[in-house]
Amino acid sequence: MTDTATLDLDFVRRQFPNLGNGWAYFENAGGSYLPQTVIKRMTDFMSESQVQPAALNPLSALSTERLDTARRLMARMINAETDEIVVGPSTTLNVYVLAQALRPLFRPGDEIIVTNQDHEANSGAWRRLAEFGIEVREWRIDPASGELDPADLDGLLSERTRLVCFPQVSNIVGSVNPVAEITAKAQAAGAMVCVDAVAYAAHRLMDVKALDVDFYLFSLYKLYGPHVALLYGKRERIQEAANQNHFFHEDNISAKLNPGGLNYEAVASLSGIVEYFEAVYQHHFAQPENDLHARLGRVFGLFAEQEQRLSEPFLAYLADQPGVRLIGGGTPGDRRLPTFSFVVEGRRPAEVVEALGGERIAINHGHFYAHRCVEGLGIDPEDGLVRVSMVHYNTGHEVDRLIRALDAVV
Repeated sequence: MTDTATLDLDFVRRQFPNLGNGWAYFENAGGSYLPQTVIKRMTDFMSESQVQPAALNPLSALSTERLDTARRLMARMINAETDEIVVGPSTTLNVYVLAQALRPLFRPGDEIIVTNQDHEANSGAWRRLAEFGIEVREWRIDPASGELDPADLDGLLSERTRLVCFPQVSNIVGSVNPVAEITAKAQAAGAMVCVDAVAYAAHRLMDVKALDVDFYLFSLYKLYGPHVALLYGKRERIQEAANQNHFFHEDNISAKLNPGGLNYEAVASLSGIVEYFEAVYQHHFAQPENDLHARLGRVFGLFAEQEQRLSEPFLAYLADQPGVRLIGGGTPGDRRLPTFSFVVEGRRPAEVVEALGGERIAINHGHFYAHRCVEGLGIDPEDGLVRVSMVHYNTGHEVDRLIRALDAVV
């Protein structure tokens, strides 16, 4: 195979069993389809090694090896060390546990900055620390665009700020926040950062070391995996956090932020995510790369180009509709990912979604757990917005179907 500049969609789509069901699936921000590699990894674990790991027998050794491999691959995928990641039940619960672990480090009068752009997962648990005398300050979106302005953060930071929480990409707005810039600004003021990357993870290569973030979270079921989630923390940050697991895990930084331990079969299946990315790499690129993270960079480059091809005609269509209010700005690329939220004048969002469902096109509506963001946009969260979200396995033909179906409703 010689290097290929364009993603081979036929190859990609053969890896996902659900893509043969006749539906055009545009609710990927709610949860992506799984490649066969992930399904097989989970099946293999449950049928061959569904035993307690770390026991002194060969079956347990196989279980342990599969779990260790999966965690190591997840760490390498984001350029972290294995003991800097936690695989927990959900991003919401990972943030809650993290908030409780950091709470003893804060004192009454200390400040935490949150946004009203976030999914509630990276908001609610931090806001509840106000019960302990922590001052919670809100970094607010522009009510017209939904964007966060980094310059607004300057007026919120102070010598008492201990933590700044924000999304890399809002699951409503779709545009990319400048994480490295915001992180540098917060850390210069003496604060840590906690970044929600849930809406980013499926689209671009993640690199926690390059961003220099303190904490970084995303959900694996939106990255072609099962319903578990990953929390990254700098090793020194996890070490200073309070243990949330059994007392004898106090010095075990791999376990102290994961009360109850791993969902074994789900964690074992995570190897299949990287296995899928590796298959895409091997299919498209002849030039070898010794480093996994470098190989994934090339794969995500293919994904980004495909997503841009999908996004451009859809954005152009929405721009031509006078009765449509699109949230967020920017053109497809590094500043805008293919998650598009909008409202249609004279139509309830549920009507639009139901009409497209009749055409076997899956989109969704609501506030998507970003209740504060939708409210900040001047939209009733009970009705919410229409959301269309694409990933690399979607096709131009599916986008054409989407536009035709929307045109009959708009």
